[in-house]
Parts: sequence; C-alpha cells; structure tokens
Amino acid sequence: MKRRSLATCSLAVCALALGSGASAQSVPTFAQPESPVALSPAERLATIDRALAATDSELERLDAEKRRIATESEGLPDRERAVRERARLEARRMYHLNQGALLALRGGPGALLDHMARVAHTRRTLLASLDELGVVRRRADEIRADNERIERDKAAATQRRVELAARRQQTELFGASGTLGVAPVAPSPLGESVTVYGGRGGDAVAQRFADAAGQLLLPIAGRAELRRVQREGAEGPGIEVRATVGAPVRAVFAGRVAFSDRYGAMGRLVIVDHGEHYYTVSANLGTVAVRVGEELPAGAIVGTVGDEGTGAHLYFEVRHGSATVDPLPWFGIQSP
Repeated sequence: MKRRSLATCSLAVCALALGSGASAQSVPTFAQPESPVALSPAERLATIDRALAATDSELERLDAEKRRIATESEGLPDRERAVRERARLEARRMYHLNQGALLALRGGPGALLDHMARVAHTRRTLLASLDELGVVRRRADEIRADNERIERDKAAATQRRVELAARRQQTELFGASGTLGVAPVAPSPLGESVTVYGGRGGDAVAQRFADAAGQLLLPIAGRAELRRVQREGAEGPGIEVRATVGAPVRAVFAGRVAFSDRYGAMGRLVIVDHGEHYYTVSANLGTVAVRVGEELPAGAIVGTVGDEGTGAHLYFEVRHGSATVDPLPWFGIQSP
C-alpha cells in the first residue's frame, strides 16, 4: 500500500477553546499565570492536585454543614407546633382569667392579689412562648437561606473542580509541548499496511483498560487497512486506518469523552478517557457523534471517517498520559 503522510499538525492548547472551529463542547482551556520560570508538566500537575484537594475539602465542608442544618431543620416543625400549642393554651388561660376578674374582686383583697399574680405569670409565659415562636420561625428562614447559600457554593465549587480536572487532564494528555503533536505524520519504517476485519482482538473483555491488551475493539467495523504512522515529537506510533468516507468509528473501550471538536490540521477529533490516565484519540473524522463528558460503552459510535484532503482514513492513537504507545498490540495484531 502506498504510504501517505498526514498534514502538518500545529496544535496549540488554545485551539481547544479558541479559533473559528471551537464549540461549547470543547474541553476548556485555562490561562496560566505569568511566571518568569515556566513550570514543568509535573509541577503543573502538582499545583492542580493541590487546588483539587482544596476544592474537595471545601465540598466536604459544605456537605457537612448541609447535613448539620438538615438535622436541625428536621426538628423545627415539631418544635414550632409544640410552641404554638403552648401559646394557644396560655392565650386561652389569659382569656378565662380576664373573664374571672370580677369574681376575684368580689373575693376580697387576697383573692384579687392572687388573681393578679396569676394574670401576670400567664402574661409572661404567653409572651415568652410568642418570642420563642418568633425565634423558631426566624431560624427556619435562616436555614432556608443557608441551604440556598450552600447550594450556590457547592455549584461554584463543583464547577471549579470540573475545570481543574479538565486542566489536569489537558496537562497530562498534552504534556510539556501543550499539543497532541507539533510535527506532521511521517511514513513509519515499522511496517506495511495490514488488512483487518472488525471485531475484538481477543475473546475476553477486561474491566480495566490497562488489562485490555489484545482485547480492544477495532475502531472500524468490517474490513479496513491499518498501517503504523509516526509523528515527530511523539514517543510512539499511531495508526492510519483506511476506510470509506462515512464509515462509523467506534469507541474501542468504555470511557468518558474528554474532547470533541475540531483540532487544527487533525480535523474533527474525539479523545476518550478510559481511566487510569489511558486515552484513545480518533482524528480526521468526518462527523462527530458525542459530546464532552458523555459516558460511552465499548462499541459506541463516536463519529464517522472523514477526508481532510489526504484520503479517507481514521488516524488513531493510544496514549498513557502524554506518552503515545503502539496501538497494534492492544488489538491483538502482530506487527506487520
């Protein structure tokens, strides 16, 4: 099969969120603080991990506060009913005491003084009950306001965590260069094309991507031609899968969509996060069928094969962190 190379990939991280092709589905990018000394990827990851830990602590604190308030609020309705009933009884007692004032007057000075003492005591207890009822109702209002505040703070902290996690994923995935590759794909000296047919590379289905070597689904169902291609600046090869335009491209393993958008000369691109820092990259797509954050089972359609001017094909990579690893063994294919 005649070797072909992909177009030059000048892929700055800002292309994730900026540029004419960016959409709301892109993984967000984040401006790095100006510093006289650029941080290494490991240092950036450590900084992000500290921010993630602080955000997780804040979420735990808010959850604890919400639980404490919930426990208190559970008893407020019963307390309000009890205080209201007590105030009702004391008000009724005041009414009867007022009705009996003439009888107390007829009973002489002693009876009148005793009556007045009972009236004063009942008035004090009634006023105290009414004050307590006001306190209970104000506390209920405060709890409602606290709950609204906690929900706002949790939403902000949760969004901050999502953004930090996206930043961490970008730092890990794109590495020191900040790109998926800074040079064009060059013809690989590692072997000619090999014809394969869709299906699994092995019989067993691993639960972890790390254990799935030889068991991954092929990204194209049916007949396809694969050959290794090597990008300069990448530690390992990717594969070029020749297929017809519009052929469905599928997730080779279950995971979550980390990126779904156009990405420079690689065209439409989908990156799936399979956990434990393993990713698969499907590029040169004609259409994209998934959104960032979507959970995918193995075999889910992520898009279709496209043609960006270099022929109909899918460009595919397996990555562990920012390192590109040879995909062929993951499909159970011996090197051609």
